Amino acid sequence: MNYRKIIENTIQTQKDHSLTAFALLAGLAAGAALAVLFAPKSGRESRKLLAEKLRSGQPTHQDEMEEHLFDDLRETTREHAAHLQGPESKRKDPTSIKIPSAGTTAWKDKALTE
Repeated sequence: MNYRKIIENTIQTQKDHSLTAFALLAGLAAGAALAVLFAPKSGRESRKLLAEKLRSGQPTHQDEMEEHLFDDLRETTREHAAHLQGPESKRKDPTSIKIPSAGTTAWKDKALTE
């Protein structure tokens, strides 16, 4: 086995990852600098606006999106439940299902005899 090639390949792979990490950090720094330079309002104004919106209780775009997602999830769950129950003509009425041993100790006697 040629250990020199294995070591060289390992070192080369580590160099590639470090270059990628450096490029990622440089991109983040450049993006942050551009965001500060081209922000429509100063930081103080932006924080004040955000605090006012949070205090007023106005629904934000994120709140609206979350509510929409929950509505979609509820509807999908109801559709799946209806599909699992089968056609309405063959469904049993849950209020008419009778359990003979409900409220009694008949189940204990049956368990002891088995």
